[in-house]
Amino acid sequence: GLTFNWGALLGWAAIKESIDPAIILPLYTAGICWTLVYDTIYAHQDKEDDLKVGVKSTALRFGDLTKYWISGFGAACVGSLALSGYNADLGWCLV
Repeated sequence: GLTFNWGALLGWAAIKESIDPAIILPLYTAGICWTLVYDTIYAHQDKEDDLKVGVKSTALRFGDLTKYWISGFGAACVGSLALSGYNADLGWCLV
């Protein structure tokens, strides 16, 4: 998620020609959280194979608590997007 979401930082800087941490850090955090949500869901399809070959996936790490982790990352994603929008003076209508 760290590398995959780097585009949010570069895209904002390219379009706005500024690097405002109050805007881009929550935006980047939201992207990382969303990547953890969907990647963990997809990782559950391969849990047995991951165990066989020794892959350390989030599905294995979170185990039976996966739904709570996904809910937490989902809430953090929405909250981070809202904070980024608010800091960019876009208002709360986006949420």
